[in-house]
Amino acid sequence: MVEFTERPSHEDPDGKPIPLDRHLYDVCERVGWLIPDDARTPAGDSLVELVEAVALIHDFGKLTAWFRDHLLSDSDGKPDGPKHHAPISALLAYYVLESREFDETDCLLGFLAVARHHGRLPDAVDYVHRAGIEQSGRIQTLYRSDVRSQAAHIDETVPKLASVLVERATNSNGNWNEFLERLSRPESATELGWLAEGACSGRRLRPAPEKLPSGFYESVLQVWSALVFADKASAASLTTGVEVGKDAYRSTSPERQAIDDHIADIRAENATSDLGSRTERLNGRREEARQKVRDRAAEFVADDRRVATLTLPTGMGKTLTGLDAALTVLEETGTASTTGIKEGRLIYALPYTSIIDQVADESRELFEESDGDERITVDHHLAETLVSPPETAEEVADDAVENVAALLGESWRTGMVVTTFVQLFESLTGPTNARSMKLPSLYGSVVVLDEPQALPLEWWPLVDRLVELLTEEYGASVITMTATQPKLLSAGDQEPFSLVSDPDPYYAELDRLDFALHPSAVAMLPGWDGEQSDTDGGAEQGSLSYDRAGELVARRAEDGDSVLTICNTIDSSRELTEAVANQTAILNVNEMYAEQLDATEHRTDSVRPEKTLADAVRQRHEREPLLIHLTTRHRPCDRRHLIDVATDLAEAGEPVLFISTQLVEAGVDVSFDEVIRDFAPMDSLVQAAGRCNRSYDRARGRVTVWQLSPPPNREMTPASAVYGRGESLTKLTGQALATVYDGEPIPEPDVTRDAVDHYFELLEQRDVGADEYVDYLERAEAEQLSKLSLIDQRPAVDVIVTRTAEERKTVEEIRRMFAEYRWDKLNDLVESTADWQVSIPVYPGDNETIEKLSACEPLFSGADRLVLDGRPGRHNGYFDATDGVVIPDTSVEARLL
Repeated sequence: MVEFTERPSHEDPDGKPIPLDRHLYDVCERVGWLIPDDARTPAGDSLVELVEAVALIHDFGKLTAWFRDHLLSDSDGKPDGPKHHAPISALLAYYVLESREFDETDCLLGFLAVARHHGRLPDAVDYVHRAGIEQSGRIQTLYRSDVRSQAAHIDETVPKLASVLVERATNSNGNWNEFLERLSRPESATELGWLAEGACSGRRLRPAPEKLPSGFYESVLQVWSALVFADKASAASLTTGVEVGKDAYRSTSPERQAIDDHIADIRAENATSDLGSRTERLNGRREEARQKVRDRAAEFVADDRRVATLTLPTGMGKTLTGLDAALTVLEETGTASTTGIKEGRLIYALPYTSIIDQVADESRELFEESDGDERITVDHHLAETLVSPPETAEEVADDAVENVAALLGESWRTGMVVTTFVQLFESLTGPTNARSMKLPSLYGSVVVLDEPQALPLEWWPLVDRLVELLTEEYGASVITMTATQPKLLSAGDQEPFSLVSDPDPYYAELDRLDFALHPSAVAMLPGWDGEQSDTDGGAEQGSLSYDRAGELVARRAEDGDSVLTICNTIDSSRELTEAVANQTAILNVNEMYAEQLDATEHRTDSVRPEKTLADAVRQRHEREPLLIHLTTRHRPCDRRHLIDVATDLAEAGEPVLFISTQLVEAGVDVSFDEVIRDFAPMDSLVQAAGRCNRSYDRARGRVTVWQLSPPPNREMTPASAVYGRGESLTKLTGQALATVYDGEPIPEPDVTRDAVDHYFELLEQRDVGADEYVDYLERAEAEQLSKLSLIDQRPAVDVIVTRTAEERKTVEEIRRMFAEYRWDKLNDLVESTADWQVSIPVYPGDNETIEKLSACEPLFSGADRLVLDGRPGRHNGYFDATDGVVIPDTSVEARLL
């Protein structure tokens, strides 16, 4: 008699076969740890019972000797029969659920989850039609040819094993022989009508998405993601020897008390400091806001709404207040399931990768996370997302532990996750197989959306629907947090719950600056005529020339002010930087920093911002402004360094002139005497204003808004090029500003409250967003959803820029590892260069950029990364300390940020 030991699912760390039944029963137990007991299918059946049933047979196809030979054989020989296992397992999943009297659309949930548990979800109805009805193609072969031969083979070789699995999965309501008879019918070679009827209609069973019940896609996601994660966790535990038990699924959330302790420490420190009366009053208002929001958060828990807004001006301690509110909700709603695993995490999502690490570092310090006490996961495309598994035996290989740590990190098993909108919302639309593993961690969670207005307009209807999915299916609470609250979420048929009952007094309290509209910006307001004297020959009427803009900026800096100037495109920021340098003698901090890097033998992070700051202050001549220029063409590590230096210089009262793009607009804690912003949508103007007089360094700050001319060889102003597509956001901004502008500088609250509200009302009237995205979800078209992206998926080449001797040695080491075929070491070294990489867009027909890039060496043969030596005089000046990577850009999109 053949035993399960002779039908393995995997190999253990010693290369011995693992019996299939052991893996199946293990996965069945694990899915029960992931899905709450009260979760229901669209037909009202128990979701956890459904998943446990299909988990017992998800790898049923591995009963064939063909799969066993494929698994255990060292040769590449072709097996005697099909080695794949998902199609037959998926059809059996349908039969198992049908035998247990689940609704026919519930049976399709199990079918789809098992069919794609090693891949991505497909468009549901189309896939079911191709599997059951379509008369040709690869899917037809898998389901109506290969499956029949696999079933016959299993019945010939291990019928008792098949019977055991089917009997257990069906609760003895079905049996192997009945399923085999169904597959053996002659008509099954032509079509599987019993499979297709739940998603197709008519005599010829054509695809009919309208037959799917409401909530079908949401349930597919839940079943599939739980199965995928449980399957991978079981396989990892069995094949590596690393225990991935129930403890690895538990989470320890940060404690709200840590925030109270942090505030108490600050107040004690301030009591011994000589703070101005205005700062003391502001600190008092911040604490008042936090306490009131905490009380409102407790009321929110008792409310029937699961969506809340937190609207406070920049500088009012919004981040700390938001964390406090989220933890208040989490502490009062978190529950333990019958498995003993507490549901609920704090998911903190932001729009920009550039500020995630900052938020994560501050959170770790706040909640005193220590080594071995991992409560916070950081997840974005550049992060090494690892969570150490519980106690691991010493004899387990390091790479096995790292693989399990990556699995736990990707699945968001810690108590707090700091991530991007991309990771959160794309994981809820058409996720990859790996991304799906994080979805079970959303049950009972509190999701904070920081700066939701940054979401692309076309995504707004879909995000509203995804938030409904989070609240209805995952029992999550969602808090949107911003100074410029968009009318984005509907919260069903009610207004979202407001955690700040009356924001206006807080905005009035932070009346610390005025918005001054330059004539070139006034020209954008309906009913106002801007002066034309600053136009730049053939440029758009009313826009400001770079020579004139450079003169104005230089004059402000010569007066001793710190000035932040934000441009809309890379080439406009370069033009303005050059214009300023031509107008006044400056000390270029970028070049000083470059000299420090040239002198060090170590990596970039060995040069501390404090040294750059001290050198800049020491070398500066009287009335000589300090210039810093920054765009995304500078390396991430250089950006962090120069932002820190700019922040400290401004704080020290030095005349620093910081010219940048939108990358400093949100989340960067800087405070300048004046901020100058090229014309942009209303929320961008307000975000930029949050970098002005942030700490009340002066009696009153100033935010100047102007409209720069097109850079040389461009026809459109940067504002029009970036924001003028479709319904022009700059046009709506002009209309909103016109409601508060009377020819004089505008007080901050008039813009941040009145004009902002009018701007979002105008957006709402235009019914922004792509409704077809929501249609994809309602029709369970996962393949269509997977094509959507929150960021523009433009072709790009990653260029590694080396600026120190140690970094050049690392590139040499990478090439040596490649030559010696040492792949593990090679991968680790390549990952270590992420902080030195600059992404250069390349477009079809962009022959100039392609030609320039061809002069750069690849990292190694066949690598998709190139290498630039950042030392002066190398690579024909492709890298410049002031401008970063200067490979020519030939399209508008390539120059954003």
